[in-house]
Formats: sequence, structure tokens, C-alpha cells
Amino acid sequence: MTDKPGTSEHEVDLEVVFTANGEVEAQAIRAALVAAGIPAELKMEAAQQLFAVTVDGLGAVKVMAPSDRAEEARAVIANPADPIEDWTPEEETP
Repeated sequence: MTDKPGTSEHEVDLEVVFTANGEVEAQAIRAALVAAGIPAELKMEAAQQLFAVTVDGLGAVKVMAPSDRAEEARAVIANPADPIEDWTPEEETP
């Protein structure tokens, strides 16, 4: 059992892998990570949710991934167009 109230044994430690300049950019990065099989979450400041602008970091959106997959996530972010090695195309049905 964990020592922190409100936490469970199944919670994963998350790490910031990218800081986006808005929600649209953050959603695109998150989608690339999820497509690569890496779970990702977004963390927004209240100012971003209210004003949808980023000034001097205020309103930035943080993309979070599990700490044990942070380096893999950063590699995907660095080049999201790289093919996924384990991917095999599905056969089309007529």
C-alpha cells in the first residue's frame, strides 16, 4: 500500500516529456505517442483552459508519459514520422 492518501498501487509515475505552446500542439503530440503505444496525458494550467493563450509559459500544456517510457516518448516526439517497428499492415477485405 502507498503512503500518500488518494493514491493506489496501480498509479504510474508520470514525467513531463514535452511542453506545448497550446492545446492543439499538445493534442497532436499526445496522439503521436498513443499511436506509438505510449500512454500519455495532458496537464494544463487553469489559465490555458480559461484564455487559450500562452505568454511566457503561462498557459503552456505539459505532455506527460510514464517515467519508465519517457526516453522512448521523447524519441517519438523528436521524429513522429518514424515507422513503428512492430507494426504490420492489416489486409484489406474486398
